[in-house]
Amino acid sequence: MATSAGLALADGTARVDEVACVAFGAEKAELDKTKIAEDIERGAEWGKANLSPERLKQISRYIVLDEKLTFRCPNVLAAAAVRQMEEQARLKAITALERERLWLERLAKITPPERKPETKVAKAGPVPGEGVPPLPERKSR
Repeated sequence: MATSAGLALADGTARVDEVACVAFGAEKAELDKTKIAEDIERGAEWGKANLSPERLKQISRYIVLDEKLTFRCPNVLAAAAVRQMEEQARLKAITALERERLWLERLAKITPPERKPETKVAKAGPVPGEGVPPLPERKSR
């Protein structure tokens, strides 16, 4: 009898395969859509007084699913955490690209200042010929 109890205990604490974990996650997501977390936050006493027996069964199932996902499906949770981190990194990259695009767009709208009109001296250019005296040399200190 002790051996069968030990087997049942070992069988109940074993990890669950990935297909079952995905099914648990899908079922939990369906329960999440009914805003079950709000009812759980209000507490057990409030739930006993205000919720129907069917809703209490849903809450019980939600808690069981959460425990199974947390303790028996660590690989699925780890994969979900990695996917969440990848999604956050992707969103940051998209935000940075959008910020850069807006910056370049605004930069393109800026008109450069008007240039000074050319003066007669600038139009004249360098003086060709040998009759030009050399520039004075600077004295070093």
